[in-house]
Amino acid sequence: MANLLDDLDEEQRSAVLASTGPVCIVAGAGTGKTRTVTYRLAHGVLTGAVDPNRCLAITHSKKAALELARRLHDLGAGAVDARTFHAAGLRVAGQFWRRTGRREPSPNVLSEGESWRIWRDALRAAAGRDPDSGTVRDLVDEVGWARSRLIGMEDYEAACVFAGRRAAIDPPAVVECWRRYEQSKTRTGRVDFADLLDIAARLLDTDEQVAEVVRGRWAHVTVDEYQDTDPAQQRLLDAILGGRAEVCVVGDPRQAIYSWKGADPTYLTQFTKRFPTAQVFDLTRNYRSSPQILAWANALAHERGVKPLLPTRPSGVAPKIRRLDDELAEAAWVAGAIRKAVDAGTSPSEIAVLYRFNATQLRFEASLARQKIATVVADDVPFFERDEIRSVLVPFAQAARADPDRNGLELVKMMFDRSGFDRQAPPAGLGAARSRWESLLALLELVEGLEDAAKRGAASILSDINGLARRTSDPKSEGVTLATLHRAKGLEWDVVFVVGVTDGAIPSTYAETPAQRAEEERLLHVGVTRARRELHLTWATTNGRGWTNRPSPFLDRLPAGQQGPARERSRSAVRSTRHARPSRTEGASKGSASCTLCAAALKGPSARRLGVCADCVLTAPGDLGRRARAIKQISIDAAEQTGGDPQKVVSREGLLRLLDHRPESGDDVSATLGVRLTSQWAKAAAEALRT
Repeated sequence: MANLLDDLDEEQRSAVLASTGPVCIVAGAGTGKTRTVTYRLAHGVLTGAVDPNRCLAITHSKKAALELARRLHDLGAGAVDARTFHAAGLRVAGQFWRRTGRREPSPNVLSEGESWRIWRDALRAAAGRDPDSGTVRDLVDEVGWARSRLIGMEDYEAACVFAGRRAAIDPPAVVECWRRYEQSKTRTGRVDFADLLDIAARLLDTDEQVAEVVRGRWAHVTVDEYQDTDPAQQRLLDAILGGRAEVCVVGDPRQAIYSWKGADPTYLTQFTKRFPTAQVFDLTRNYRSSPQILAWANALAHERGVKPLLPTRPSGVAPKIRRLDDELAEAAWVAGAIRKAVDAGTSPSEIAVLYRFNATQLRFEASLARQKIATVVADDVPFFERDEIRSVLVPFAQAARADPDRNGLELVKMMFDRSGFDRQAPPAGLGAARSRWESLLALLELVEGLEDAAKRGAASILSDINGLARRTSDPKSEGVTLATLHRAKGLEWDVVFVVGVTDGAIPSTYAETPAQRAEEERLLHVGVTRARRELHLTWATTNGRGWTNRPSPFLDRLPAGQQGPARERSRSAVRSTRHARPSRTEGASKGSASCTLCAAALKGPSARRLGVCADCVLTAPGDLGRRARAIKQISIDAAEQTGGDPQKVVSREGLLRLLDHRPESGDDVSATLGVRLTSQWAKAAAEALRT
């Protein structure tokens, strides 16, 4: 027992010695969270404070549950039951299935593939055509969010409005597909993983005999990654506890990055309100990152009452911010820096490139392939194996082989047109449809960036694409990790590059509320805390469409003394860039004669003040584009109500005037030239312009 405790620092030891609950452990990144959780359970078992056969350790993924079980076994506490929330639900539902009143003899759980096919069939029946995989994914994610928040079909549409969700599928269509999905499950006697949480919680809440057995079996409950818990999971946890306080929760408010999936971090931050007698332990000693990296981590994601991370490692290399001229140059610089690190002795498996959106993956896959550096995509598929990419490249390859001398770039663009891709019309929101569009755009930009692309034949272009696809898709056991910031959570590397750190990416342009922007900042905190030894943040002044980027405003949070000249150059460079994106308060593009997005001549004072033409304003980045799309949707809704034409309700010029002047009342909106909104819709427009 003494040897067990000797492995712990003072903070960890205090938490481990608190064998009985309620206990809350706030464990920052790299502070030994899993060690503390497993040692606490093992200590309780070895001292006799808890019965291992009556302990439940619960977490959010099968991988995490298996790791908990392995560590507990190594510590002599293998009898502790380590499960995911859904596995706990299945255990309860399976044992007491006959008491549910269902006609099936046991729970017949849909696999992920089976569930996917039912959703696809529901979409096909509702829409009258075969849906693409992106649309199916959007539907699955949207209903998953609703069910995790305990929102039923009848309340879904109102909940979307209240939550401000930008669903890629119209809410009525979501409800219709959801109804078909439930009918299919009922008809075939199947259940899914979300049903297991509901069935188990209902059994525990309504059947005293079930509750007595389950609460006797799981008398001590530990919940890992508690900041990721959603209302459906919390409901099951409450049902298992049955009002008891024998619970230990472990988590970090600074790593709460899944609210878009339904997670509610207030279960962690308000734990002491539910359990006033709870003991709270803060783990602050970071064993992962250098003091310089931790200084940046502490500057991000300020959470009330959460203590900063304290360094334990020796002083290291100061993190760096690097500005590049464009996104291709950014990818090339990162690949070159990685090549130097590998040549200097760093293993590729100890290097990661992290980004906000999946579409970013291709540029870095391609640049690293040119440097002959292997890559591994974390929990995802190589870019060229994605369905949306194959939908363009397979017919292009067939056409290129049939007519090898045809202009390759023109042929590629023809295939994009046939796929329904519109470069100037990205789907709304951050769903799978938007991800699909961004991936296709990344492919198009890659092809356009090939040497002499506009002059080469189709066979030549195809050869380059196939060569790149082979280099990035070959099976590899190790290599440089490519991952989104979300998928990087829980992982760590010696050298980390967080790329594309621009306003509109980190934070996302769709992070509109203070809470959403705070979550984006926590996401960057997660990325920063993945690095042990070296950290690089990069951004490009222009993107593949020629738009001028601004650096992320989160970079201003970083310690000024450590930002170095690269950061100062980035600020002055953005201020002096000819086509810098405007903000209303800066009077941006005042006097400019051309659109900052397409370079077309600007007509009218509102267009010149905004710095964008009527054709581009709906796809403009940041608040400007968000407000433009909101007003456009209001004009469409108003026109549908009256049977009119949206262009006559709010003309192109009227839209620019609204965005320029931003009238604060419905009356002022109605009085704007080119606007014919009635009182109800005018008030909605004024509200949209205020946010």
